Amino acid sequence: MTRIIELAHRSPSGRGRPDSQEAAGREAQTRQGEASSKAEGLRTFTSLRAIVLESVGPVRHEVSVPFHDSQVRRAALLIQTGWDEYWGTEAYWNPGPFLGEHLIFRCVRAGVRVVGVDFPVADRTNETRLISTGNISVIENLRGLASLPRVGFRFSAIALEQSSEPVPVRAFAEIG
Repeated sequence: MTRIIELAHRSPSGRGRPDSQEAAGREAQTRQGEASSKAEGLRTFTSLRAIVLESVGPVRHEVSVPFHDSQVRRAALLIQTGWDEYWGTEAYWNPGPFLGEHLIFRCVRAGVRVVGVDFPVADRTNETRLISTGNISVIENLRGLASLPRVGFRFSAIALEQSSEPVPVRAFAEIG
């Protein structure tokens, strides 16, 4: 039996979220493991092989996670820092973990499809968003990465809007 774990924070009021059946319908339209740039006009990553790596350090630290290129090629790399425990507090918006150019370069070189993190990357926002940097897509403000197995699961993210700017997403893990 497959277990679905929601990794996105609730969207602010006024934004619609697809229900499970609508999301499942979108997923069925995309082949397993394929990232599509247009799925009903929205950016979607569906059922990507995923890996969770942990980055620890002082409160403000450049994320550093060890991996071999073959581990993350064509996969979703989810980086757990524990920063999501501050969600809903003012502390969440204090300077914390950040992605350095070196890590992004390694991810691009290795062929990572998407990077997901449990901290804010861009402007302050109270939603989980997809940010297309040109080099690699980043999903910020994820939650619950500590509850996932390190390997052996699938990651999906469905954009809830169409835009070239950061957009809110529904992100989840499929285990089993």
